[in-house]
Amino acid sequence: MVNLLLSILLPLSLVLTDTTKLHLLQDLQKDLGQLQTSERHFISDNSSLSPSVETVAEDLQLFSLVANLDLSQASYTWQEQGPHQIHRWRLDEGNIRSITQIQSTIQLDTVVTQRYADNKPPTRQHIRNSFTFRTYLVSTASEQHKLYYLTEEEQGLLAYRLGEKQVKITYAASKTGLADVLPDFLRQIDNLTATL
Repeated sequence: MVNLLLSILLPLSLVLTDTTKLHLLQDLQKDLGQLQTSERHFISDNSSLSPSVETVAEDLQLFSLVANLDLSQASYTWQEQGPHQIHRWRLDEGNIRSITQIQSTIQLDTVVTQRYADNKPPTRQHIRNSFTFRTYLVSTASEQHKLYYLTEEEQGLLAYRLGEKQVKITYAASKTGLADVLPDFLRQIDNLTATL
């Protein structure tokens, strides 16, 4: 009986501990790997006329420092709001005061009408897809949400912010429906982060 109980509870405890884990390091490694192996993306950077994968890699080193912080002494909270799971670590000492990880699962099921310029009749396309976004916010002692990082599990890095520097990544082959779901998702995240 004890063995049966342990065989049920042990995997459950592993699942429960995993949900409290900061996924930033894994996302950084995955996203940078995707950018380095693909040339089918466009990088826009408000602080550089010639952004590249190399400049992105340099910027991500700062996020890597955050991802490698020891959070064992941080106070941890978790809450759910609609499709968003909000994990937050607060630190009492040091320059970094909080790290927030928002994992959002968004289902898209819509019909899009595509219109053509050359007088062809419009076509309708049914789009059904699932998206898992992770948004990271890092607050310092001097500024709330100073660092921002947004990724989608399959697509990869979509945007990040370091203070005033804002970088966006657009992909030539974007995940089906991403352009349809992203504007509303970003509005939801803006509204959500305003309350954090």
